[in-house]
Amino acid sequence: MKRNLSHRAGMLATGVAALLGGAALPAMAWAQGQPDKNALEEVVVTAEKRAEGLQNIPIAITAVTAATLEKAGIREVGDLVQLTPSLQFGTKSTNVFIAMRGIGQAGQDIGSQSGVTVSLDGVPLLNHFMMNPSFMDIERVEVLRGPQGTIAGRNATGGAINIYSKGPARDDDGSLVFTAGNRSRLGLKGHVNKVFSDQLAGRLAFQREEAKGWLKNDFIGKRNDDTDVAQVRGQLLFTPTEAFSVRALLEYTKDRSDPGFSQILRRADPARPTVPELPTYAFPRNDPKNLTFYFNEPNHRDVEDVRATAVATWNIAPNVTLTSTTGFIDHDIDLTDLDVDATPANSSRFDLIGLYAKQVTQEFTLTADLSERADLVAGAFYMRGDSSEPLYLSLATFKNYLVYLPEETLKSYAAYAQFRYQITDQLRATVGGRYTTDDKSYQMDSSVGGAPRLSSDSGKFSAFTPRVVLDYTPTDDTLIYASVSRGFKSGGFNTLGDVSLPVNRFNPEYVWNYEAGLKAMMFDRKLRMGLTGFYADYTNLQQTVFRLNDATQVRFPRVENSTAAKIKGVEFEAEANPVRGVRLTGAVTYLDAKFGFFCNNDPLYPTAPTSPSCIGATRDGAPLPAGAVQLRGNSLTQAPEWQYNVSAQYTLPVSDTVNLTGRADYKWQSRTYFDIYNNRQNSQGAYGLLNLSVEVAAQDRAWSVLAWVRNAADKRYVSQGSAGSGANAAVTGSMGMPRMFGVTLSRYFQ
Repeated sequence: MKRNLSHRAGMLATGVAALLGGAALPAMAWAQGQPDKNALEEVVVTAEKRAEGLQNIPIAITAVTAATLEKAGIREVGDLVQLTPSLQFGTKSTNVFIAMRGIGQAGQDIGSQSGVTVSLDGVPLLNHFMMNPSFMDIERVEVLRGPQGTIAGRNATGGAINIYSKGPARDDDGSLVFTAGNRSRLGLKGHVNKVFSDQLAGRLAFQREEAKGWLKNDFIGKRNDDTDVAQVRGQLLFTPTEAFSVRALLEYTKDRSDPGFSQILRRADPARPTVPELPTYAFPRNDPKNLTFYFNEPNHRDVEDVRATAVATWNIAPNVTLTSTTGFIDHDIDLTDLDVDATPANSSRFDLIGLYAKQVTQEFTLTADLSERADLVAGAFYMRGDSSEPLYLSLATFKNYLVYLPEETLKSYAAYAQFRYQITDQLRATVGGRYTTDDKSYQMDSSVGGAPRLSSDSGKFSAFTPRVVLDYTPTDDTLIYASVSRGFKSGGFNTLGDVSLPVNRFNPEYVWNYEAGLKAMMFDRKLRMGLTGFYADYTNLQQTVFRLNDATQVRFPRVENSTAAKIKGVEFEAEANPVRGVRLTGAVTYLDAKFGFFCNNDPLYPTAPTSPSCIGATRDGAPLPAGAVQLRGNSLTQAPEWQYNVSAQYTLPVSDTVNLTGRADYKWQSRTYFDIYNNRQNSQGAYGLLNLSVEVAAQDRAWSVLAWVRNAADKRYVSQGSAGSGANAAVTGSMGMPRMFGVTLSRYFQ
């Protein structure tokens, strides 16, 4: 029974990993009959709550190890786009926009959640603005594509990114890593692992990094998009018996980096000039090519994050394990002195935008072998999240003209189970499901022009999300699978926006995902490849729209439900060791992500005629305003039709003790739209990014010297944008990071 033997290997890994801390499992790899040293190692992941080989699970998943993270210069979630198919990432000030297969963040406030979840050591993060943490002492990252509505991911209709820290090890060791680079970059990080006794081990990791900003505000002589991060993490692993262990983690992060808020990049309508293009404009014009902009506010940010996790693992019986994962996160962001109009004019400013989130989570997971052919994963999950987002907007002539004080409380409950049965030695069936209830309530104390207003709402959103899979192994090194699964993202409330609107609620988002895949190891395990085809049928897809208030002529963002969307695509991944010392990896994604029937008003063209198919259409039970346009067939945002990434690494022994390694990573994507109207002005054309590195290192990794460059061609591109309205409409947004280079010196101690 080849499948059963593979399963037993996975259970053995689970038992070993349980002794090291349960949910935050270290990556493990071992040879399974490898014919030579150049064969690819077995990669072990925990996407289905147990340690199993990457090629043995019927899920579209990319696993990135610590060694690859280091050599490829992956420092945070946003950098994963260099190595992962179907993943998109952008930022705009503190807003984080992650998308997978065209599904991502719907809103820009605390009232909406991302369709892509990010978790740290088994704890999912509450809000999107928390989802780009710095990588420090990371063991591995698993990127799961497609809806994760059964045992992984909370509200994940697009995918999940699971990040695992290195846990306390069974040997004393340590490291120091020093980095110096352009823009006065200096960084120091390291770790110390200490074994105190047979039952107790500890690990301390830290990092500190500073760099000058690459975005120039030449009006006030300040640089934004700098780096100023300090982080420390302590862990203890207590194993009083062979059957029971507790891993405790405490982490603190302070980030004083000041990102650019939003800059005027170009015209939103080619026929209408922006404010800096007017003859009466008395200031210099922006120069995006040279990353030089002119605005009169400094744009400050202060982030403070405290994270605590406790993972208790009990091997109840040789084939039964119970894991408890408890998490607490307190994440505070203060944005002060933000420029609203993105010009030097003293017209308006955000004195404060605060983003404060506090969450508590508890999850219990039971894994069991019921027989030689059957196994079970079952669990329960609870999350409580309390968020607030105070906002103070002042005009030149009116202090605190607009004050928003929204607060939201989330209570989420879920129970899940997944049963797998080996029908024959080669055919396996998986049936699973999850029932989720999100209980949300919010209140808004606001005032506009001194006129107070108080609003509140609450609601429960529930769904059952099943998953059925058949997988077949015609050979030991080949897996073919087909799956049907349902995804769900709960509804919610627009906690920022036009407070005069009577309805600020949006409905849940649902998806049925149909997927087929092939995974194979070939040529004496020197080539690993995966091919996935998928079709996703979304209903009530949550999208950001901008509504123009007819009375005030102010344009507000809000989340609304589009009618439907169809997403289909193909993903191909491969990794090869063709000859000794050479490793090649790559991925290609084709994506066709289109809206179904969807009528909406484009605030950029408020006087446009109503599309014939939108006449009589309604929204929230009321007729649409005149000028609604049909968006059927438009591409979803952050959904390029094509994207690919390739990496090449060559290691050459230059002596009996020293290796020389060169690496190149290149990522390319076709045009990407940033709004639902597919305005080409508010899009980023096709572009590619190249990262390079050269390393000299001891073969035992006791020391290394790594020279690196990111965005080697110094490509200019837009990370995220939005199109304004009015007489002087402009595209405002954030530029992508320019060329960065440096040297990293590492020393490891044992």
